[in-house]
Amino acid sequence: MLLIAGFVLIVVAVAWAVNLLLGYGVVGLIIALVVAGVGSFIAYWKSDSVALAISHARPADPQQYARLHNVVEGLCIAAGLPKPRVYIIDDPAPNAFATGRNPRHAAIAVTTGLLDKMTRIELEGVLAHELSHVKNYDVLVSTLAVTLVGVVVLLADWTVRFIWLGGGRRGSSNGGGDGGNAAAPLAFVGLALLILAPLFARLMQFAVSRRRESLADVSGVALTRYPPGLISALEKLKADKTVVHFNSRATAHLWIESPLAREPREGPFSRLNRLFDTHPPLDDRIKVLKEL
Repeated sequence: MLLIAGFVLIVVAVAWAVNLLLGYGVVGLIIALVVAGVGSFIAYWKSDSVALAISHARPADPQQYARLHNVVEGLCIAAGLPKPRVYIIDDPAPNAFATGRNPRHAAIAVTTGLLDKMTRIELEGVLAHELSHVKNYDVLVSTLAVTLVGVVVLLADWTVRFIWLGGGRRGSSNGGGDGGNAAAPLAFVGLALLILAPLFARLMQFAVSRRRESLADVSGVALTRYPPGLISALEKLKADKTVVHFNSRATAHLWIESPLAREPREGPFSRLNRLFDTHPPLDDRIKVLKEL
């Protein structure tokens, strides 16, 4: 609730800055909020489909991937969850993620690399981690975070582009006088807010993502009753240096391990990816699980 309240405050502040800089009055503010609300609503209902499409996931055939379905079904029975839709991503990098707005509309996607490199016990640990995200409604929190960050970034980006192209405040040319001078400081405040708001929104998203990953590790171990399974899986993920081909910063926080390049040999922008990492270091996660 605090996360949502914080994002709402940022969205309202950005909408205020947009109105201040463009000068469209109350009507413009209402239109911006309506557009943002409709976009958020659509994204909320279709976020799982978007995440799966971005990752090039396809439904996992029950016969071809019988072991995967069997492990998911067993864990769902133990957790008291409905079985989510199961997807496969053709990629050699071992990774997995869960998405969906609630347990009845959830989906789990795993890469072919994960199935090839993990034993059954390790696979069980990874899937228990992902099902914990579903059971703890982390997928809902993550969806809201992605949606609200997107609203903030789009509002800020559109406004800055409009100003850059010469939009300006309506009526500024004939307003003149003391009113224009008085509004100038507020305009600078609004512009600064537009520039900083996306950064604040991203930092809030990263903070909640890191906490949720740690929670899912512990919840997954509580589900399997076997910490060495997930520990071994995380150690394999740490040793593996391949990255998911079809990755995106918008969905990076959904995966069990960041799918983005984090070292120079893994790909470009590794330093930037480490700066805005959505996951706690694997060493820290393994250390916590070993203490259970």
